[in-house]
Amino acid sequence: MKILHTADWHLGKSLHKYSLEEDNVLFLNWLVHEIRERKTELLLVSGDIFDTTNPKNSALTMYYNFLKQLIPLNCRVIITGGNHDSPSLLNAPKDILNLLNVDVVGQATEDIQDELIVIKNEANEPVLQIAAVPYLRDADLRKSVSANSYDNQLLQISEGIKSHYESLAELLNPDVPSIAMGHLYVQGVSTSDSEREVHAIGGVAAFTSDNFPKAFDYIALGHIHKPQRIADSDYIRYSGSPISLSFSERKDQKYVIELTLENGKIQTPKLVEVPKFRELKRMKGTVDDVWKSLESYQSECQLPTLMEILVEEETYDPNHTLRFNLMNQEFENHDFAIVISKLSYKNKVAGTAQLFAIGENVASLSPKAIFLKRIEGDEIEETSRNELINAFDELFQEVSENE
Repeated sequence: MKILHTADWHLGKSLHKYSLEEDNVLFLNWLVHEIRERKTELLLVSGDIFDTTNPKNSALTMYYNFLKQLIPLNCRVIITGGNHDSPSLLNAPKDILNLLNVDVVGQATEDIQDELIVIKNEANEPVLQIAAVPYLRDADLRKSVSANSYDNQLLQISEGIKSHYESLAELLNPDVPSIAMGHLYVQGVSTSDSEREVHAIGGVAAFTSDNFPKAFDYIALGHIHKPQRIADSDYIRYSGSPISLSFSERKDQKYVIELTLENGKIQTPKLVEVPKFRELKRMKGTVDDVWKSLESYQSECQLPTLMEILVEEETYDPNHTLRFNLMNQEFENHDFAIVISKLSYKNKVAGTAQLFAIGENVASLSPKAIFLKRIEGDEIEETSRNELINAFDELFQEVSENE
């Protein structure tokens, strides 16, 4: 049996108000192709199907179109809810989807046996057991352990998750291989900017890999967007998000994970590279350096590149601001999109109050004297300084005449 593990699709995601809908569609189409070519029989999606609990209609359409395309491929699908997902939205069509070979567990179930899904062969014999554990919310964890049992909140969270998995492990047939799904933050992970910490307090993970019962042959995790192994194990893995969801992920290679069930054992997982449909690019330097880089930039990706521009100059100069604004206008309608653009200075400009000696009476100074004092602290070159003074004189005269 061929199995694919994926997670964190975040359908409907926008990157700084720039829609990633095209990226989502291209990935889902690619995934259908891979399932067909690899003759995949089981797809595991470990949470965060959608980016928000109230996804747009376009995100819902992508989701259902994808599932519809799998109907003729004889691929069973197991979907669990993540912290971004609405349990009720995921669960609403579960009875209909079940008829289409799709199992959905949007939230922890009242009867934990409902989270254990047994895959059978044509002879109706069990060949694989899936503990389809969704994101466990506080209320779910309180059911697992008494709220008064632990003084330490971290320990309470950890024990609640551990107890949930142990309850499922007790239901397993020891003669049948098993996989546990999960959507949580496990100690030791490497994160990106696009995750929200779950099951962690103060940045400290509440759950360690040692807490997973040894009865499970593979742990298919979601929530962390960087693909990675946990505790140096091939069998405890985050698949990562299939597309880059933040600029911190711009250099990450994205994957889905292929598992093979052979002779009653899960073989060493294989990484399947997801094509890069779009490049996220970060450009840093002076305004002139970045301008030159933008002029020469070329991408081989299918979709337009999204740019993060971080301009840094040594000292404040209004000409830098002018050039910076002109640069943004120049490349506004280009074959890439600038979604973040920032200008900063290494030597911070002192505030006006800091430019005067202690005890000096600012109220006794003329507006021009204050202005001259201000630009003295900016270390502006002579030509620009004279231009600023002339501009101040013109504006001050105009304001005085109007008054």
